[in-house]
This record gives sequence, structure tokens and C-alpha cells, in this order.
Amino acid sequence: MYIDSQSTLYVVGAVAIGLLTIFLCVTLIYLILILRDASKVIENVRITVDKVNDFIVKPVSLASTIVDHVRPIIEGILVRATSGRGGDDEEDPKPKKRKSK
Repeated sequence: MYIDSQSTLYVVGAVAIGLLTIFLCVTLIYLILILRDASKVIENVRITVDKVNDFIVKPVSLASTIVDHVRPIIEGILVRATSGRGGDDEEDPKPKKRKSK
């Protein structure tokens, strides 16, 4: 069998295209595996964020809501307590002197 230079070029080109195809297939397989692992990581992050939301953010939000409802009651009590002292604005009122007998 006699092979001329053009036939050799075609054979080498076919082998190169075959090897390139195998390389691209292996690359696609690795890319698929990497994306699958990334998807698992993202799902774990979502689960962790939901846990943080359930155990930290929701109780803090609930406590903030309770404080917002209780604050007017406490302020009302403080206003009544300060008005019961006679309306003194001094922080440390002077003690009353007793009359000596």
C-alpha cells in the first residue's frame, strides 16, 4: 500500500480531531462533576441560611416586636412615677429636714 503526502495529512488530521474530541468529552465530564458539586454546596448553604434565619433572625425580630409593644406601657409607668414625685426634674432631690422637738 502506497501512501502519498496528502493521504498522510488526512490520516493525521483525523487522528488529531479524534483526540481533540476525546479531550473535549473528558473536559465536559469534569465540568459536569464540578457543577454538580457546586450545586450540592449551594444547597448546603441554603439549608444553613434557613437554620440561621429560624434560630437567630426570627427570635430577634420577635423580641423587637415585643419591645415595641411593651415600650409605651413602660414609658407610661415612668411618666406616672415621675409625676407622683411632684414633678421635680432634678435627678437627686434633696431630703426633707425634720423638725426637732
